[in-house]
Amino acid sequence: MTLSEIALRTRMSAATVRRSLITLERLGYVRRQGRHFLLAPKVLTLGASYFEAMNLKEVAQPFLAALMEEFNDASSLTVLEGFEVLYVAHVASDQRVTLSRNVGTRLPAHATSTGLVLLSHTSARHQERLISSQLTAYTSRTPVQPTTIKAILTKARKNDYVVARDILEYGSIALAVPVRAGGRKVVAAVNCSARTEAVGEGELIRSRLPALRDAAAKIGEMIDRYPQLAHSLTSY
Repeated sequence: MTLSEIALRTRMSAATVRRSLITLERLGYVRRQGRHFLLAPKVLTLGASYFEAMNLKEVAQPFLAALMEEFNDASSLTVLEGFEVLYVAHVASDQRVTLSRNVGTRLPAHATSTGLVLLSHTSARHQERLISSQLTAYTSRTPVQPTTIKAILTKARKNDYVVARDILEYGSIALAVPVRAGGRKVVAAVNCSARTEAVGEGELIRSRLPALRDAAAKIGEMIDRYPQLAHSLTSY
């Protein structure tokens, strides 16, 4: 673009644009070609520095916020660590909940929607270790019996989602789906959670599942595009 074109586009005076271009040219971010100014390759370092510094929480947060704004549900992104889920990103809603969730929060995988989704994609050995351990029942609906957990994990893997109602606390219902990256490998899970008096299981699946899967796919695409995000999973 010419100096006058840049001034028109930026709505700045020609004198201000001229001084800015001289500075940017000296720094190596802009070069001249006759009367025109072009971006130099060095400008790519600005974006590269940002992407090197960002983490999965920053990438996922806008997608979780969009889910919350659309449905007024709390929304979370978690990863599996052993038999617990670790919250990597979370957006709260104005719905009352007993247990608070924040980045860094750990909860038992067998008593959370994202945990059950993630467990369903672990090895048979990992699942057997979970089933054979002494699991805590937080409510009367918490799955702790081997046959119950096996059935839930089989269904979760088949449906590619989990609905968890009253399994960690009464009055809470959540829908979770896996996040895939690196050749369809499940690396995380994302969910929407609401109060049971606000939405039933059928309505939760019907209204939230498409948007939840779309958010999971976009987060997975970002991980594929910027591989350093996958490494950031281990920093939580």
